[in-house]
Amino acid sequence: MGDQKEPVALLRKWKVTLIEVLSMDPSPVLQLSDSRGLISRLQYNKIKAIQDPAEKIESLLDLIIDKGNGMAQVFLELLKIVQKDYPRLPSELIGGSDVLCDLQTAKKKHKHCVIRDNGKIVEYNSLPWESILISERYTPLLMVEYQKPFEDTVQELMGRGSYQAKAMVRNKSKVSLEHLFQTKGDFQNPKLLILLGVAGVGKTTLVQKLMMDWALGKLYQDNFDFVFCLKCRELNLLTGKQSLVDVLLLNHNYLLPSIGQILKHPEKILIVIDGFDEFRFPICQLQHQLCTKTDEPRNIDNLLASLLRRGLLPEACLILTTRPSALEQMKVIKADGCFEILGFPEEHREEYFQHFFADEAVAAQAFQHIKENEVVYTMCYIPIFCWIVCTVLKEQGKFVNNYPQTATEIFVHFIIISVKYHNFSGQAGLRACLQKLSKLAFCGVQENRIIFYPEELKAAGLELQDMTSLFCTEILVKEVVGTFSVYSFIHLTVQEFLAALSFFICDNCTLESFYDLDITLRFLFGLTNPSSQNQLAQHIGPFSPAATAQANHWLQVNIELYTTSAWSGEFFMKLLYALFEKNDARVTKEALATATSIGLPSTPLSKVDCLVIRNVFQQGNVPCNMEFNLEGGDLSDGLHVLAPVLHKFGRLFFHENPIGDKGVVHLYPVLQRTDCQISFLDLMGTGITDEGMPGLSAAIAQNNSIKELDLWGSGITDKSIQHIHHMTLNCPTLETITLHGEKFSKTGRQRLDNLTSVKPSFKVRWSMNDYCW
Repeated sequence: MGDQKEPVALLRKWKVTLIEVLSMDPSPVLQLSDSRGLISRLQYNKIKAIQDPAEKIESLLDLIIDKGNGMAQVFLELLKIVQKDYPRLPSELIGGSDVLCDLQTAKKKHKHCVIRDNGKIVEYNSLPWESILISERYTPLLMVEYQKPFEDTVQELMGRGSYQAKAMVRNKSKVSLEHLFQTKGDFQNPKLLILLGVAGVGKTTLVQKLMMDWALGKLYQDNFDFVFCLKCRELNLLTGKQSLVDVLLLNHNYLLPSIGQILKHPEKILIVIDGFDEFRFPICQLQHQLCTKTDEPRNIDNLLASLLRRGLLPEACLILTTRPSALEQMKVIKADGCFEILGFPEEHREEYFQHFFADEAVAAQAFQHIKENEVVYTMCYIPIFCWIVCTVLKEQGKFVNNYPQTATEIFVHFIIISVKYHNFSGQAGLRACLQKLSKLAFCGVQENRIIFYPEELKAAGLELQDMTSLFCTEILVKEVVGTFSVYSFIHLTVQEFLAALSFFICDNCTLESFYDLDITLRFLFGLTNPSSQNQLAQHIGPFSPAATAQANHWLQVNIELYTTSAWSGEFFMKLLYALFEKNDARVTKEALATATSIGLPSTPLSKVDCLVIRNVFQQGNVPCNMEFNLEGGDLSDGLHVLAPVLHKFGRLFFHENPIGDKGVVHLYPVLQRTDCQISFLDLMGTGITDEGMPGLSAAIAQNNSIKELDLWGSGITDKSIQHIHHMTLNCPTLETITLHGEKFSKTGRQRLDNLTSVKPSFKVRWSMNDYCW
């Protein structure tokens, strides 16, 4: 192509001819020059406004020539892309070029740039010039095969840590990046995989590690010649129509000469789409008119839908990362596999503390306090939550006397630490800043958004110059995407905490607008705690008394309503979390004083749910003969956690809760307590068999409160008759036992009925159908 070292001279030589050829239709070359960044949008608009087509092209060529040989070379390569629109282009300008056209050279260049762009990580509140080599800081994350239905959008922070252990048992072993594309089960040669994980669990860092390992030759060398990462934050900022070629070259302009050859082998391409939940445009409704050509410009939502629904590059492999909240949109996507990222395994949580604290003894002490608070410890599966907890503990210095007990208290301390060393021209300045931040946070939580744009900051009253303060950079992180900036809170939970704070320090907030925001609602009630309010008020001024009174009244009314009626379920679990985060023993005792029934039927309870329930009941005085209904749920993870408070209840219902023989073991010490209040125990359909009866019988034999035991629907047979005899004759209060007659022989049923002759107050109850022999 002439003198490769002097592309400017080449353009000057052919300038007159180029003006003549390109002015026949300036649009293709102008639009491509704009989308590829050869000219600025302002320059593009000025050229577009010129009436004479020849003058348009002359102005474009003058700009390119003025930018020097580098840009001139890119323009020459661009002419190859548009040559079909301009068949009269001189062959000297579009002839063969050895610059990056060799795919091996292109691959080498691409790997070099991937290493450059992914080799370092920036921690949560680091300054722009502070970074750490990913090889020195990356901690392996737990990833397992996802087996829940897409409709199951689970709680995003509390409860997920306790899910790790169960997931490990179910999946036997973790899944590694190396094994993602292995053929398994019904999926032969998987092409589209989903990596699922809650906010802040490490999805983007895992993608960064994947990119680095591929570029370093450690991963997928036989699978893929080129790996690209498309960040949805960047895709959101693209305006007008874009082709897939445009999008792939957005951060890889050096591949311009060889992109055509690269795309001729889509089976050797992996495209990672990171942060699908952050994508601004819905794709679930795009069922028709999918794009099929890589150089065809489309709206960015159509382009992404075309990739995911395999209209575009169907032979290429895709990895999609997302939060569970976006699963609804993905029903139209036919994925070949879904894997869940579960954050830090337990052993890596302790390792994180050791890295954070320079002193090993201090690290061990801090970690021990975290382990003793199971709710906070469980939440530490999120890397950034580990960092927040460690930051709070490090600032406190001594942990024993004033250790935060709830998530709300953790975040109260974190905010205080963040503002402690910053000058806001007094309390009023800080309050004004937090009012704006919390208003922005609340709007985002309401709309399920974690990404904010400069115009949204301005609408919330946050001027861009405010973002330079150290406090704001610790709370609201700026990310530069090309020539644009976007902002996000350092973690979704920080955003939810500040959203809750808005109820107390901003005007015109109503409690009704928080009802469906589970985590934010928990923080809101946690912020009604007088101690938390007083600590924050020292820095930001008083909380609204009216807002506090409104929240307290709402909680009191609903607790009374749900503990004196048959109403129950997930909403009541919200109330229990509210009491837990409020952490006020007096209020909890008053709330439970008139309770007659607590019901969570058909409500799946995680280990953390059970910890919260236990804490509330330990704080409150459970009235005698109070009913606790746990029927139809699943307590396989949490019965042992609830056990220490179950003796306080008068009536316990585990109906159809599959606790089985392994679960019933946790009831033995409950029944053996001298202060046990249980008079009715419903174990109907819980899966207990003859194997579990010896222990249950021995426990009930030592009980002095139980009057009625329901074992109907269990797998108990004649083998357990001797154990039923034992507990009946040794428990002085036991009067009735309900059994499944079909499981017993005629002789066995008669032997049990004859117990009445030994203990006249006792009877065996069979269903009418069971008793027909």
